[in-house]
Amino acid sequence: MQKISFSKILFTLLDNIAWLLLIMSIIIFSIISNKFLTTRTLFSIIPRVAALGILVVGQSIVMLTGHMDLTSESVLGLTAFSAALMLASPDMGGWGTMLPPLLVISIMLVTGAAIGAFNGFMITKMNLNHLVYTITMLMALRGIPYLLSNATSASQLGNVFSWLGGGNIFIVMSNGKPIGFQVSIVFLLIVFAIAFIVTKYTQFGRNIYAVGASRDAAEAAGINPKKIIMAVYIISGVCSAVAALLIAGRMNSATMKTGVGWIFFVQAAAIVGGVSLKGGRGNLIGAFGGVLLWGVLDTGLFISRASPWTIDAIRGGILLLAVLLDAIKVRYVHRKAYESVMECTDIGLNDTSYISRAAGMRGTNT
Repeated sequence: MQKISFSKILFTLLDNIAWLLLIMSIIIFSIISNKFLTTRTLFSIIPRVAALGILVVGQSIVMLTGHMDLTSESVLGLTAFSAALMLASPDMGGWGTMLPPLLVISIMLVTGAAIGAFNGFMITKMNLNHLVYTITMLMALRGIPYLLSNATSASQLGNVFSWLGGGNIFIVMSNGKPIGFQVSIVFLLIVFAIAFIVTKYTQFGRNIYAVGASRDAAEAAGINPKKIIMAVYIISGVCSAVAALLIAGRMNSATMKTGVGWIFFVQAAAIVGGVSLKGGRGNLIGAFGGVLLWGVLDTGLFISRASPWTIDAIRGGILLLAVLLDAIKVRYVHRKAYESVMECTDIGLNDTSYISRAAGMRGTNT
C-alpha cells in the first residue's frame, strides 16, 4: 500500500481551501448571529455575488492560460452604464432612445466580445505584456462613461432588465413570509456549469490547460497558443457583459462607477478557489467555492454590522491569503516535478562511468 505523505495531504487541503474556509465562515457567522442560518439569508447569498461570480468565470479561464484580464471590471462598468443610457428616459438620466431590451442586451454582448478580441489581439499580435496592457485598458475604459453622458447615473431600466437581474423564478414561504428564488442564481449556476464542462471535457479546455502549463510545449504539440489566448479574452469580455446585465438589472440602474474595485475581489475569489496565477492549474469547481466564500463573508459581515474598516481588513487578508497559498502550491508542484525527474535518472547516484574512466587512466599510467 502506497504511503501518503504529509505534504501531499497538505497540498490537497490547500487546493480545496475555499471550501474549508466556506464551512468555517458559515459556522462562525452562525454563532455570531442567529439571523445567518435562515432561509431568507441563505437565498440572498448567491444573488449578492452573482455578477461577481460571472466575472470570476471569465477571469479563471484567462488565468488558466497564465494570463490575467484586469479590464473585466471596466468592461462591466462600461457596458452596464451604456445599457442604462440606452434604456432609461431622459428624466431618469438616459439618452431617451429607450431601445428594446433584447437589442440592448445584444449590443452589450457584442461590445464585451469586441473589447475582449481587441485585448487578445494587442497581447498576442502586438506582443504587449498582458499585465501592463490590461492595467492600461482598465484605466482607459473607466474614462469612457464620463464621455458618454453628463448624467452620473441612469435608472428605471424596464421590466426585462429588472427581472433578469433581480426577478424571481418562484416563491417559497418561510415563517409566513415569501422568499424569492432569483433568476441570477440560475444564471450563475448555468454559466459555471458550462465553463466547467468546456474546460474539463473538451479539446478546447485541454488546450487552455496546455498553454498555461507550458506555452512552448503546447506549441510543439500542434496547439496554436495565440488562438487560445485570443479566445479566452473574448470569453472574459462576454462574461463581463453578462455580469453587467445582472448588476444593472439587480439595481435597476447603473452609474459611472459601477464595478469600481471589483477586480481585486475577482482575483481573490479565483485564486482562493485554486486557480493558479502561473497558469495550467485549477478548476471551475474550486472557483465556484471562492465565489460562495466571498458571498458568505459579504452577507455575514453585513448581518454582523461590521465596520467598513473591518470589512476592508478581512477582504485584504483574504486576498493576501490567496496569493500566499498560490505561491506555496506552485513551490510544491515544482518540487514534486523536480523529484519526479530525479527519480528517472541515475546522474549523481549510480553513475559509475567516471570511476571506470579514472581506473582505466591509472592502469595506463602504471
